[in-house]
Amino acid sequence: MLISTVVVAWMATVLTVYRIAQHEVKEVFDADLARSARILQALLLHEVEEERRMAEQARAVLAGFRAEELAAHPHLARILDEYLSSADQEELELVDPAVTPRRYGPELAFVARYADGTEMLRDGSAPDLPLTTEGYSDLRLGHQLWRIYRLSDPDSGFVVQVGERQALRAELVGYITRNTLMPLLFALPILALLIWLVVGHALKPLQRVADEVSSRAGDALAPIDDADTPREIHALVRALNQLFDRVQSALRRERQFTADAAHELRTPLAVLKTNLQVALAKSREAGPRHALEQALAGVDRATHAVAQLLVLARADAQQTRTLLNSTVDLRDVAVGVVSAMSQPAYERDIDLGMGACDEALVHGDATALHLLLRNLVDNAVRYTPRGGVVTVGTWRDRAGSWVEVADDGVGVAVEQRAEIFRRFRRGAQAGGESGSGLGLSIVQRIADLHGAAVSLDDGLHGRGLTVRVCFPTDAPKRLPAVNEASPSPF
Repeated sequence: MLISTVVVAWMATVLTVYRIAQHEVKEVFDADLARSARILQALLLHEVEEERRMAEQARAVLAGFRAEELAAHPHLARILDEYLSSADQEELELVDPAVTPRRYGPELAFVARYADGTEMLRDGSAPDLPLTTEGYSDLRLGHQLWRIYRLSDPDSGFVVQVGERQALRAELVGYITRNTLMPLLFALPILALLIWLVVGHALKPLQRVADEVSSRAGDALAPIDDADTPREIHALVRALNQLFDRVQSALRRERQFTADAAHELRTPLAVLKTNLQVALAKSREAGPRHALEQALAGVDRATHAVAQLLVLARADAQQTRTLLNSTVDLRDVAVGVVSAMSQPAYERDIDLGMGACDEALVHGDATALHLLLRNLVDNAVRYTPRGGVVTVGTWRDRAGSWVEVADDGVGVAVEQRAEIFRRFRRGAQAGGESGSGLGLSIVQRIADLHGAAVSLDDGLHGRGLTVRVCFPTDAPKRLPAVNEASPSPF
């Protein structure tokens, strides 16, 4: 913008210089035309006056001879007659040399006329100049535009016209403009470089702040260091830090409310479940027992939802601290999860086991990774019919470290797979199975914290669902921290 402004200002300057040069050249050349016309008129009028006096003297001499004397000298009489007959309107001839050293000779012209219009003298290169009005005028003669100045003698009517081609003036104006513009053109790259360097140096602190903000994770709300911030952007940095603080407080209140609400719900739900179980044990009629069983199933779903809300709140809170800079083997995590989920799988007659189980090292929090894999296995066991198969595998390749949970259960339709990672969203195939729609949201959140990617595919034998989590080799070992003092939520 600065360079463009300078260029526009210089263009305005060049235009102004062009207009001023055009005006000054016109005044100077017009003054030269008038001066040349006056000098030429003075010289030619003097010549005319000399010729008139000589003519009068010749008449006086001729009058002093008697007729017989003139007859005795016929040669003298003939010379005097010829002189007297041409003395009143003499025609002079301007002889041009063969080589004209004048640069602007062809651009200049003059014509001198007697009062009756007869030409006394003209420039050999002059065009046919018609009689113009007194003073300055512009004429187009042929393909050329001429500037003409006419000067008349009021006593004798003698007229002098001096002309000049306008191309001469345009050439001089262009020359002045070009010579004014050339230094500017040479200076423009140097000025552009200086502007670039100076402005770039002045904006380095702002660029540093911009880089710091743009390189942050979406949940990094630490204040920006304003120790070396220039005063021009100090107010902006202070406003950003205040905004970060307000957002952090809002998120903290939201997480605290979720955790408090979930904790408060656990106790009444547990009491309600106990009372329902006691009532079910004492009931002998089929109708009331069925109602109590449905109520117990509802309480179980509510309890599961509350537990998942607590886990989700803890997963969100993970953004407020630095991940442990430790190395975790996904194979060990998978073995622990399969061992912990073996009893629920046995109760549902699910064949839960390990598939390809190779070493897969990642950087992260072991408790969070255990929670991620437990949610995947719990979902697979929950939505696989009795007699189904759930397989857990880990491996490592050039892309990174992988963990996979595959089943042959109800699966998720392809068009719904992008939606089930959203909170409280469940697949249409879930049917009447208890669930809160938070399991995969928790998985996605923990994967994001570790820089991992979650993908879905068809399950075993073309049925069910396969969930793969890839931890890339270049994933960050540490995430931005806001509150290092926050305890591990896991």
